[in-house]
Amino acid sequence: MSLLRALPRSFQTRQPLLLRTFLTTRPLLSEEATTPTVLSTLQPDLKTAMRSKDKPRLSVLRALLAEITNASKTASPISSDGAFHQLLVRQIKASTSALDEFSTAKREDLVEKERIQLGVLEEYRGRFNFVREQEMEDIVRALVSEEREKDKGKWENLVGKAREGKLVGRSMAVVGKDRPVDMSVLKSVIERVLTENA
Repeated sequence: MSLLRALPRSFQTRQPLLLRTFLTTRPLLSEEATTPTVLSTLQPDLKTAMRSKDKPRLSVLRALLAEITNASKTASPISSDGAFHQLLVRQIKASTSALDEFSTAKREDLVEKERIQLGVLEEYRGRFNFVREQEMEDIVRALVSEEREKDKGKWENLVGKAREGKLVGRSMAVVGKDRPVDMSVLKSVIERVLTENA
């Protein structure tokens, strides 16, 4: 007598097993349906690093994927290139500070390891298609003219950093979360436009 006959009928149904996946982000595509985003290239790059036994790249990619997985359990998951760019900027900042600490402690072995990892992070940061400077300038000029027309008294009362902060926030809202913006370029554009309109 076979084991299957001894089992109740509910266990004998031959339904396909549901496979679970541990992939936390689905491959995202940008506006053009053929161009993959930087975020969607992490898993294939991880496989390539595993096959080539590139330990520094492998550790950086694993750390990035762990951060993405942890963020997926919060209210603001990393699901776009803009959010991934912010994660990379944070990682680069942390790696740079660690590099400074290791160099002051005269740990040259750790300094070299951190430089290699920083190079990998910078390589991924270089893959982004940032909002162009001319496009940012057009957005900022439109926002300045809109703010002046809307309420002249409030706009004229805003001074220096408050005016710049308002323009940064409004510019980021116009651009959207999916497109990364180089904040240093955006701030220089805002300063240039404000000095021209002063």
